Amino acid sequence: MFNSVYFEISGLCNAKCPWCVNGRGNLKPYPSRTIPAQEFKNAIDYLFQESLIDSNSLINLYNYGEPLLHPDLCEILQILIDKKLKYAISTNASKFIELDPAVLKNLERFFISIPGFSQNSYNKIHGFDFKKILENIDQWITRIGQEKIQVQYHIYQFNLDEIEAASAYFKQKGVHFFPYFAYFNDYQLAKSYLDHTLPPKLLDAASKELFLYYVEDQISGISDSYVCPQHSILTIDEYCNILTCCVISKADPDYSIGSLFSLSQHDIEQRKTSQDICNECLKKGISNWVNNVNRPDFIKNYDHLSS
Repeated sequence: MFNSVYFEISGLCNAKCPWCVNGRGNLKPYPSRTIPAQEFKNAIDYLFQESLIDSNSLINLYNYGEPLLHPDLCEILQILIDKKLKYAISTNASKFIELDPAVLKNLERFFISIPGFSQNSYNKIHGFDFKKILENIDQWITRIGQEKIQVQYHIYQFNLDEIEAASAYFKQKGVHFFPYFAYFNDYQLAKSYLDHTLPPKLLDAASKELFLYYVEDQISGISDSYVCPQHSILTIDEYCNILTCCVISKADPDYSIGSLFSLSQHDIEQRKTSQDICNECLKKGISNWVNNVNRPDFIKNYDHLSS
């Protein structure tokens, strides 16, 4: 039984994030798409049938993609409502769409990721109109309610001095503000960095944009008893493939352990913990790095819960 499922309903993303698998266009060998609503329903039915989830499981409708780009999002949400399932959405807030209150009643959490608090920062990462982003966020707050929204502020070297203004802005809005260091959201990039084989151009860019000073200390202190949290999480892509974990690209041969519809709970649990890449990931400390975001004490001063 999985209490948490990450289901990629839209493999498409309109943001341009150079440190993310999607933003780097590293999603071959097959193109991204949005999952047809009927196929999504079949998958949810199968998850129940195989006792992979129950009514207490949380369905997170994202992984790499932007769920609000799904043309039939309301239909997807209605399927979850009919199954009495709670769900969460993570978005870059580039789009606002009208959603019927009936499909919002099972919304558990609405995450909004931002790469800074200025047009300059957005020019470097997402590539969106910053003013429009704030307008969309205001509309989502009105539509959903402040208590369900969490703004995740990805900290880069170029937006460090924007945290205070962002924190004050969202505190006034009454939403949870959660800043943390951005990182390589791509297994091969993280591995290359730790192996000192990252191409010079990428290493130069990373040294100017990301905070990486803490990584060696963090991974050197990993306990021998550490267990990757991905082993207890089910991640499914928009083709209903079950993924080894959430940070391996489609270009990697270890990307998937097989189709959801061909695997039992026993198969999934066995394969998710026996992949060679998992042993490599644990040994190098990548799992600990990407599953435990870094938040120094001075950054926590700007963190606040909904009021």
